[in-house]
Amino acid sequence: MTVLEAVRPPTNDTEERLLDAALSLFAEKGYEAASVREIIEATGVTRPVLYYYCSSKEDLFKRLVHWKHDEAYRNLGKLISETKGCAPRLRAILRGSFEFCATDPRVPRLMFQTHFGPTIPGIADFLTEIASLRFSIIQQVIQDGLDAGELTGGDAAALSLIFCCIMDQHINILSRLPKPRKRLTPELADSLVDVFLFGVGSDGVGSDGVGSDKAGSRKRRQPSLPPFAAGP
Repeated sequence: MTVLEAVRPPTNDTEERLLDAALSLFAEKGYEAASVREIIEATGVTRPVLYYYCSSKEDLFKRLVHWKHDEAYRNLGKLISETKGCAPRLRAILRGSFEFCATDPRVPRLMFQTHFGPTIPGIADFLTEIASLRFSIIQQVIQDGLDAGELTGGDAAALSLIFCCIMDQHINILSRLPKPRKRLTPELADSLVDVFLFGVGSDGVGSDGVGSDKAGSRKRRQPSLPPFAAGP
């Protein structure tokens, strides 16, 4: 599993306000478009104060990402270690990710637009490192599920990619819409895990198009997704 370099959290209100202002501007305008001048003006400090806490704009970006992600990853690892079974663990991952992103939608907006936008030297490798950590957590959960016979149908990396695509696309879209907390719900998280585990084919029909026998030997749980609406 990837281990990120430990970074200290903000030590006082000024440093936290700097990180918060940078997060707002980076999420709104993008990393390259947001200037150091705008960040210090939004914080109400001078340039020397910013450089007292961060050595550069790049360092500021990395610090705020660590600020938002480090504790979340520690909590996720603890939760997974305390949860038994592949399905409950996957639900814990998706529920926790939804809660994290709904709490501060600026974070997923920043991460998605920066990671999937034009390559930024010094930032691209860092974001890949962050993404690799989460992917390795999910891959280990799925590998454990395969080893225990709870999952079938592919290798752990391929299945993890499918799971991440389901999760991240919902976060990417729903965190940009009004009232993301009412959209990124535990109920939706559980339904998406059901889609991953059981698919959305009609009841009793497998991927080969063959139905189950009368005894229902291939009957499976049927997911039920809530309606999707882009409006308020």
